[in-house]
Amino acid sequence: MDFQLTPEQEQFRASVLAFSTKHLAAGSRERAHTPEYPWDVARLMAKQGLLGITLPEADGGQGGSLMDAVIAIETVASVCPRSADVVQAGNFGPIRVLGEYGSAFQKKTFLTRLLSGEAVISVGMTEPEAGSAVTDLKTSATPDGDGFRINGSKIFMTHSGYAEVILAYVRFGPGVGGIGSVLIEKNSKGLKSGKPSKFMSGEEWAELHFEDVRVPREMVLLGAGGFKKQMAGFNVERIGNSARSLALGRYAFERARAWARAAPVRAAAR
Repeated sequence: MDFQLTPEQEQFRASVLAFSTKHLAAGSRERAHTPEYPWDVARLMAKQGLLGITLPEADGGQGGSLMDAVIAIETVASVCPRSADVVQAGNFGPIRVLGEYGSAFQKKTFLTRLLSGEAVISVGMTEPEAGSAVTDLKTSATPDGDGFRINGSKIFMTHSGYAEVILAYVRFGPGVGGIGSVLIEKNSKGLKSGKPSKFMSGEEWAELHFEDVRVPREMVLLGAGGFKKQMAGFNVERIGNSARSLALGRYAFERARAWARAAPVRAAAR
């Protein structure tokens, strides 16, 4: 197996590195310690074509490969780890599921703002009583006329504090076969945010409570039986997480090495 990048991929990485060095290196430390989402970086990424890399051009994406997205997130993370979070949000996880399984109406409604860096999407999977066992989720979707009523809670939601739309895993019926997902706009009546908390990274998240939130039928992303599809689309995010983590480790190592090498100079200056 050949793990070497193609000439085109090398060229793409070089262009992303040049962009990151020029626009993101300055202020990288400050961004790492700021819990808010870096909207200025998101808009900059959008102009550079680093959001929606794998989405079709017809949907506003770049029509690139998954490897292109991995190269982008790793390269950006090597210069500014916090900015790589923007690449993650714009290429992996819920936006990828929306791009792959969303209806034409859903894509038209949300993708334009997401790919312009003006909005971000969050995924609601984990629940207070379900933990990492997603199949044990209890958030219900009960039929109500031409739509559904959503009741339940979600925790550990990345970007939940400032997301414009939530991709929520819900239960239409019993068992794994009853699990699907809906799109819930953040300003929906009955959606309430809990007290903000922080991940170990310092990034903020807030528990969300759905109290009789009405979701029209056209906002059902995947109905009953859609669990495997939405997990398959979401699991790709783990690749992005790995690439980003490797780059962050390298980032820390290189800066620690530079500091160690400068130790004699600091000692001589005393």
